[in-house]
Amino acid sequence: MNGHAELHRIHTRGFTLIELMVAVAIVAIIAAIAYPNYLKQVRDSRRTTAITNLLNMSSQLEKYYSTNNVYPASLTYMGYSTTVYVVPNASNPYYDISYGVNTTMTSFTLTANPVGDQAQDACGSFSLSSLGIKSVSSTTQSVSNCWGN
Repeated sequence: MNGHAELHRIHTRGFTLIELMVAVAIVAIIAAIAYPNYLKQVRDSRRTTAITNLLNMSSQLEKYYSTNNVYPASLTYMGYSTTVYVVPNASNPYYDISYGVNTTMTSFTLTANPVGDQAQDACGSFSLSSLGIKSVSSTTQSVSNCWGN
């Protein structure tokens, strides 16, 4: 009888299939809620990186203007290889930053266009002009929300 009681004790220590399925269901529900929020935070951080790049490039363009009294015709004058700058790098870009200058080379616009998964960001493309005017292509998000002002 002592052996039977010991055998019964061994079986009562484990989890039943129903308990295990409930635990798996709880984990799945938590993951279903957390994962989209995680992706949104990742997209937000990528957008912040692109904004930082836009502001840095704008600063470099203003420095160029203060020396030459015109903005450069293309980003190649600033040491970039093309007129499109890829954020963060060419192997896995999140944004393409394009540069446009007017015909008198007295004003410019930098535009960050989302690439790949980043295109799902609610802010869409966003721009910065030589006058410091910030804009976004989104119809659902405000400029201050996307730029963080």
